[in-house]
Amino acid sequence: MLFVSSLTGQPCQALDVNEIVRRAAEALKADWATDPSYACLERDESQKHGKLSSKTFEVVMIDGSEYHLPVANSDEPISPDRRRAELLKLKQEVERRRNESQSARRSRIEAWERQRQENGEILLDFPGALDFQLLGEEVKNGHPAYALSATPKPGIVPATRAAKVLTGIRGKAWVEKENLHPIAVECTVIRPVPVYGPLASVLPGTDIEITMDRVAEATWLIGLVSMKLNVSKLHLVNSSTTTRSTYTKYRPNADELRDLLAEADRQ
Repeated sequence: MLFVSSLTGQPCQALDVNEIVRRAAEALKADWATDPSYACLERDESQKHGKLSSKTFEVVMIDGSEYHLPVANSDEPISPDRRRAELLKLKQEVERRRNESQSARRSRIEAWERQRQENGEILLDFPGALDFQLLGEEVKNGHPAYALSATPKPGIVPATRAAKVLTGIRGKAWVEKENLHPIAVECTVIRPVPVYGPLASVLPGTDIEITMDRVAEATWLIGLVSMKLNVSKLHLVNSSTTTRSTYTKYRPNADELRDLLAEADRQ
C-alpha cells in the first residue's frame, strides 16, 4: 500500500494494516505483562461539579499486589512527619504480607489481579473490538508512527463493560514505527452505550485518551489515562466527571522498594 508520508511529503510503502494491528496488539500484551515489574509515581486528578482534586502516590509491588504510598494531596507534598509515618506503614505491610497465610495471600493477589484486569480492559480490548484504516505516518509524542483510524467492528458481542463502550466509539491510534508498540489512543463516544443494562449508559461527549511512554528499550508503559465521562443513570440523571491519571518515574520495582525500605530504616 502506498501513501504520502506527513513526515517527508513523499510516497512510501506501508506495512499491511492488519499486520500493524496484530503486532501492536502483541506488543501491548507484552508491555502489560511487564508492567508489574516496575514501580512508578501515580498522580490521580478528578474534576466533578467544578471541583478539582488530586492525589499522588508512589506505587510499588509487594509480594504480588500493589501498595500505594501517599506522596501529595492536591500537589501539596505530605509533611515530613506524615512521610515517616507512611514509610513505617509500608515497612509493616511488607512484614505483614511475608507472614500472611497462603489463603490470605491468594485472596489478596486474586483481588488485585481482578481489579487490574478491569482497569486494563479498555486498552487491551481496543485492538480486537475495532476496525482500523491506515491514515499515513505522523510524529506522535516525538516518535515516528503509523496513524490509524478506528471504528467499531460489526458483529462483535462485547464481553466486558469496556468492550461495550468500544462498540459506540470512533477514534485514532498511533503505533510507533520502530518496534510497532502502540503509543497513543484518542477516541470519543458517538452514540449512547448501555453499560449496566437499563440502569446506566455512557453518552456521546465521552472522550478517552491513553498514551504510552518508553521506559526501556523494548518496553512501553502507560503514561496517561484521561477520561471525560458523560453518564446517564436510569435515563433521568446525567453526570459528567473528568479524570486524569499520569504515571511517571518508572524504575524497576525491586530497586524502588529496596530504597523505600532503606529510607524507612533511617527514620
